[in-house]
Amino acid sequence: MKLFILLVFLHHVAMATAVVGCLSDRDKDHRPRENCTAAGYSDIPPGLDLATKVLLFPTNQFSRLSWSSFQIFLEIYEVDLTSNQVPEVAPSGGPLLPSLSVLRLGSNLLTALPDGSFSACPALTELYLDRNAIHALSDHAFSGLSRLEILDLSSNHIKVLPQLMLHPLPAIETLFLENNMIQEMPDDWFSQKEEVPYLYLSANPWSCSCSLLYLRRYLDDYELNIYLRDGPIIRSDVESVECSSPPDHKGTPVISLENVDLCPPTDTTHQRRDSNQPTGTTTSTIRPSSQQSAILTTPMPTIATTTTTMTTTAMPKALPATTTMITAMPTKRTVTTESEPSISMGGGEKGQVTRYNVILREERGEEPEGREGRDWVIGEWEVTRWGCREEPKAAGGSG
Repeated sequence: MKLFILLVFLHHVAMATAVVGCLSDRDKDHRPRENCTAAGYSDIPPGLDLATKVLLFPTNQFSRLSWSSFQIFLEIYEVDLTSNQVPEVAPSGGPLLPSLSVLRLGSNLLTALPDGSFSACPALTELYLDRNAIHALSDHAFSGLSRLEILDLSSNHIKVLPQLMLHPLPAIETLFLENNMIQEMPDDWFSQKEEVPYLYLSANPWSCSCSLLYLRRYLDDYELNIYLRDGPIIRSDVESVECSSPPDHKGTPVISLENVDLCPPTDTTHQRRDSNQPTGTTTSTIRPSSQQSAILTTPMPTIATTTTTMTTTAMPKALPATTTMITAMPTKRTVTTESEPSISMGGGEKGQVTRYNVILREERGEEPEGREGRDWVIGEWEVTRWGCREEPKAAGGSG
């Protein structure tokens, strides 16, 4: 009996060491696995069990990725080539590895990913390309990977996110983009799948300008989906996405900025006197900013549709549309509008900018106690401003 047990033990030892430097075992899901870590191989060694489903070759000397060399493993599930010397991924003519689900190519020499890079393995659910030197991606680099759930592109040299890069990835759940050189995010970049539950965007030199308005809105809508990796610790942290430029915003969380901070008005108000208007009447031409939604300054809470009594007087310093001021007269007007976000006008004064269908009703009467109202009705916009509980100034005074 002892001899039988010894023979069985020796058989298992022989099986486990059939290939020099490789250990045969099973993964957590009981799949047959060959672990050839740091064994000095530059290609698949002969003698491996063809029923193997998991092949681990990290820290070896592979200098190319040959899809066909893995075809002998008919049920291959995972291939790990982390920390090798693979310089490129070549598209294949078809699905050579239809069962491959996990591919690890981190810490190699990849610099670009052409269209259809992973057409050999359309069943991929996890793809790790971190810590390479990838600087160029294409719209169709991940074409055909409709089942991909995890994509790791962290710690590369990526500068530009292709507009359609995520379109072939309707199942994406986790996207690692941190520690790259990305400055902008294309508008509607997540349009194919609006919500990505686990998104890593930190340690990029985000340029906080008009081009980042889409990302700013996205962070606001999905702030709980933004994560930060700090060693082994992973936590939700939307403020980890920080501006790198311009200097005034460097180190500022993108989510803390308002539209006007990202895309301020570019021109100052140009005023001119119109000879056909009464003295005290101002006509102005305003050039719009590149994003009309970036209206003036920091938004306050939205105010419901309302009717406000106020006094018309001088014009504000900047407005979002090219138009002509109405006659500024010291009369009261009742203005009915459809309300939009409020704004801060600076200098301690607050106001409300509204897109409107305006009904003006001139009225005579006293100012509301403790407050002086002022309004401008301009093109498609009505701008309301008032001081903070100060003594009323003379009608027609400066704004």
